[in-house]
Amino acid sequence: MKKIYDEIHGYVELGDVEVGIVDSPVFQRLRRVKQTSLAFIVYPGATHSRFSHSLGTYYLADKLGQRLLRASYMSDKEYEYLRLAALLHDVGQFPFSHSIEGYYLPKEFGNKDLREYVILRSDLRDVINDHGYDPRKILDIYTGNSILSSVIDSEVDVDRLDYLVRDSRHTGVQLGNIDLERLLDTITYREDGIEVLDKGIISLENFYISRLHMYQAVYYHKTILGYELFLRNIYSSVVEYCKPELKDPSYIRDMVDNGLIAYWDDEWVYSSMYECLGSSTVPQAVTTKIRNFLDRKGPKVVYEEVAYKGETSYISEIVDQLQRIGIPQESIYAFEEKISIIDKSKIRIISKNKEKKLKDYTSTLLHDLPEYIVMKKVYVDYEYSRKAREVLS
Repeated sequence: MKKIYDEIHGYVELGDVEVGIVDSPVFQRLRRVKQTSLAFIVYPGATHSRFSHSLGTYYLADKLGQRLLRASYMSDKEYEYLRLAALLHDVGQFPFSHSIEGYYLPKEFGNKDLREYVILRSDLRDVINDHGYDPRKILDIYTGNSILSSVIDSEVDVDRLDYLVRDSRHTGVQLGNIDLERLLDTITYREDGIEVLDKGIISLENFYISRLHMYQAVYYHKTILGYELFLRNIYSSVVEYCKPELKDPSYIRDMVDNGLIAYWDDEWVYSSMYECLGSSTVPQAVTTKIRNFLDRKGPKVVYEEVAYKGETSYISEIVDQLQRIGIPQESIYAFEEKISIIDKSKIRIISKNKEKKLKDYTSTLLHDLPEYIVMKKVYVDYEYSRKAREVLS
């Protein structure tokens, strides 16, 4: 065993195959991909990495897997594959995570596609095969409908359990404090969701309330979100004028085949922006945006709407209004998303050895918790913010 000390969970023990994975260049890349993208712009301590989060997710999967193994919910081999799937779940993350991924999603290429390609085509494949495991069985866990799949990706999965606690610690926002021990001891996973003992209800309530608050205070914080949209816009220009080969996702796959994907990280994005700053062929409007990003003069929110149910306004009307007063389209950043908080149909409560659906178990806050948030925000480049606010007010 090899031990790595984690600031959240303490010592994380790795076996031979896990050590081989962690030591591979494509996994080491995660040290240079920030877990919370641009949250450090608002919360200076939020510079932790996808590397530490992956280790934390592995730790929780190992701990939970041991309990499920003792209860005969899985076999020894399934337990081993669960650990590997947890460790590798973020190996396909893009630089600056969803900021850059959003550029490729219209091309139907996201981090799950990259994860599959990395596991099957990079040096990871040889590490996994050499230790007697099948890479495709790991991928089956991500896409399957089993207890193992639920542990990795479900209402209360090990991914969310780790990042809520970890992100809360590093941002200093004390909203992600979760009783991990109680949750891990009272939750059981099933193919269609989770079931929780009634004695674990308060811990489960705390998990969902923490999730709701962290979405509002960190993940969709107005300033952080504005900079993520800004960076996506800048990246598009960087690709257009300095890195045209990156327009096509097939080039990213080629980087995997050539062993270069290990160096496609946050630092690479910064380096590309610096390269564009020094190029005489890049339009001044683009270099101005890059300077503004680096100097923390990002876009300002001029319209914001948050709803938990019912109809909301049409954001396109706000954008049209801003364009009519002369704000250029390329200086307007609109965001609209329905964010899932809880899927109540996938939660069962075990009370007095009887199973109840959440909708029939009214003595819990979960019964009344909103199932989603609708967030709508419109930003403009900071030089247009006063004009836009005057009109919209």
